[in-house]
Amino acid sequence: MMKEPTIKKVAYGIAMAIAIIIVHFINARVYAMPPIFALFLAIFVTYLGIVLINKSNNFDQTISRTKYNLINTVVVLVLFIAYFKISG
Repeated sequence: MMKEPTIKKVAYGIAMAIAIIIVHFINARVYAMPPIFALFLAIFVTYLGIVLINKSNNFDQTISRTKYNLINTVVVLVLFIAYFKISG
């Protein structure tokens, strides 16, 4: 059985999505990076986001599974739309 969802778990996903969007924007519009460098940059930006999330105690609140799934769906849709808007 899965543990109760928390805002922290959602924030981790948002941090990863932001990292992917930032790296893709830089790669597509600013500087064409080698893929391995883009991967490391995405990991680094995600790591910074996770460190900031872990420093705050506000993210330890539990949320309903429905709200958790809805927020994750919105994050994935925003990531999908942003990826193709940046590419286009």
